Amino acid sequence: MIDVKDKKDSIRTIRELGLNFFPQDVFMASDIEGISAFIKKYPAEEYVIRDASKPKGKFVYVKTLEEALTALKNYSKNVTIAQSYRPFKEDLVLVGDIKVTRGAFGDTVDITARDDEEATQRNIYEEPKYNMHGSLEENRLWNIPGFSKLMSYISEHELYGVILEFLVYDCKVGVKKENVVITEIRSNY
Repeated sequence: MIDVKDKKDSIRTIRELGLNFFPQDVFMASDIEGISAFIKKYPAEEYVIRDASKPKGKFVYVKTLEEALTALKNYSKNVTIAQSYRPFKEDLVLVGDIKVTRGAFGDTVDITARDDEEATQRNIYEEPKYNMHGSLEENRLWNIPGFSKLMSYISEHELYGVILEFLVYDCKVGVKKENVVITEIRSNY
């Protein structure tokens, strides 16, 4: 069973399981050397810096190391820095979180997601287009755009019983160049 304690543990678990992700890591806001090395190792059009000390912490998008260093002055604790998925927004099919639970009488799915151009990991909870609990056999789940790609990914990696924050794309993205990207894995809410 997968047990994830915090954001840093989530990043480690995603890597250990060999999942597709946009590069990200957790740093002390004062770790200029580590953040500089991250940006050099993972060149990108845009990065996102987030407060890692609490859920839905403040965040900012930056394009360069200099912008990142300026933004970091507004943070005092741990931050995550990640390649932003905004440059691939036009190819985004579905964004949300999902938990698939295996049961003796069939699998159940809890999914909260959006498939519109303005969808983000943050706003799926405020105004979800899809907010469902049901059997994996229900057609309404399979009618969600990108759901079949997502379920194939979950099945292939045996990601049952955990909450996955995910992105589904028309194109192949992330470190493994796949259609599904896992942005976070949690063992509970």
